[in-house]
Amino acid sequence: MNDDLLKYSEEPDAWKRCAEAVADDLRLIDMRGARAQSSETLPERDAEMQRNQALQPLREMLQKIANQRWPTTRRHYTLGQIDADALALACENRLLNWQEAFNAKAAFGAAQDLETLWDAAQKAGSTLNANQALQQAAKPSLLIKGFRFEGNIETTEHLFKMGADPNYENNGQLFMTVVDEGRADIGRVFAKYGQDGTLSLDNWVKWAKNNRKLKLYDDLRKIQWEFGRFTVLDNDTLLERKELPDNEGNLKIMFNFASRRVTEILELTNTNPRPTVVKEYSFEDYGERALEKAREKLVEMGAKPAGVEIPLRGKAVVARPAGIGLPGKKAAPGS
Repeated sequence: MNDDLLKYSEEPDAWKRCAEAVADDLRLIDMRGARAQSSETLPERDAEMQRNQALQPLREMLQKIANQRWPTTRRHYTLGQIDADALALACENRLLNWQEAFNAKAAFGAAQDLETLWDAAQKAGSTLNANQALQQAAKPSLLIKGFRFEGNIETTEHLFKMGADPNYENNGQLFMTVVDEGRADIGRVFAKYGQDGTLSLDNWVKWAKNNRKLKLYDDLRKIQWEFGRFTVLDNDTLLERKELPDNEGNLKIMFNFASRRVTEILELTNTNPRPTVVKEYSFEDYGERALEKAREKLVEMGAKPAGVEIPLRGKAVVARPAGIGLPGKKAAPGS
């Protein structure tokens, strides 16, 4: 590649051209040679020579990058364009830090890149911090004037599967910042993996409302409707909580898939005394769509409700074809 591309620049196009050239050059690495091992037909001295020869382009390129006066954002952007196998190779040979490579791919890579680096790091005896990478993946940021990172929803979700904490950074501050930056879709991923109680949405919704951050409040409230009002009591029981307006009370709906019953509990707080009204329904007498959504939510939250294969309601009524009258009645004229 032309080394002029490596020069310090504040032009987004220069960053992109450079990163593409670096990635293209490093795709030519002889990965097999770089990991050559001695055998009966290959003495260790020859294997080491193969490894050094194959590693040389990667070693030289990373040294050139290290010699530049690049901001961290450009370094991460460039590393993020390099194949994950090449980054793993660099880390294995101590040419690059495992966490830095992982963070770069969290922002500018894909889920499979994270898997590649995670597995390689474990084999090398290194531990990666999924929370640190989560901040790089989820939080939109300005890389340089005219070039903005908008967040990576694919790698954000994969980091949660790897054990990242949805409540990370000061009791969910990262989640709130992500939503406030306009990525409510990424915020929903936080809420999805935090709906077991790990992430509390109520406080952030109230904070946005009290501070008159109306767009943020609307986005957070929608996320709360989808993920923040459910609690799994056990494998068969989902509790849904709905707050009434003006602090009048709340409605709790408990779905029990073992007994196939629904319990609605209305608790009023603005009256004296404060009454509690309880109503019970069998599944056959309750809304089918509500039951379906409740079962989907239970499974989504990790529970295993009984009778998943059993229809939630009785056998559906088959509609009569148009023009056929009921037994004992004549069809209407013209039908």
